[in-house]
Formats: sequence, structure tokens, C-alpha cells
Amino acid sequence: MTADEKVAGMIVRKWLAEADDEHLRTCAEIVVTHPEAYDSSYGCDTGCEYVRLEADLSCPHGHAQRFEYGEFGDLAMLLEEMGRT
Repeated sequence: MTADEKVAGMIVRKWLAEADDEHLRTCAEIVVTHPEAYDSSYGCDTGCEYVRLEADLSCPHGHAQRFEYGEFGDLAMLLEEMGRT
């Protein structure tokens, strides 16, 4: 499995926990495009490490959503978490 496939899988899992589009949530043909995971920082004053996940989720039936997620930590932590799933 490639890094992009792992990131896309994690994005779908995290998105499903909060998804509000019922069709897209249950569609077997969901597609993840432009999956990205990168290190960032949170707040100008704190500079805390923050990892971001972003992607577009869609299906051939015309449903689409942009996914953006962030949590404290770094990309290495996220990759470790992906390795356990």
C-alpha cells in the first residue's frame, strides 16, 4: 500500500466519524482525490506542532465534500498511527 493510499484510508475513516452527507457516507463508490498530509503549526504565539489532513471526497452520483482535519502532533506520529491500522 502506498503512502497516498494510507493517507486516503485514514482520511475516509476520520471523515466517516463526522460525515453529514448520508448518500456519500454510504456510497460504495466513494473516491478520495488529492489526499494530503503535512506538518504545520498551530497559533502564531505557540508554534505547537500540528498535522493536517486534506482531500476531496466524491462519488459518481454528484455528491462531493472537501475534508480538512488537524490535530496536535506531527506527520511522523500520524504515519505511526497509520502503520497500526
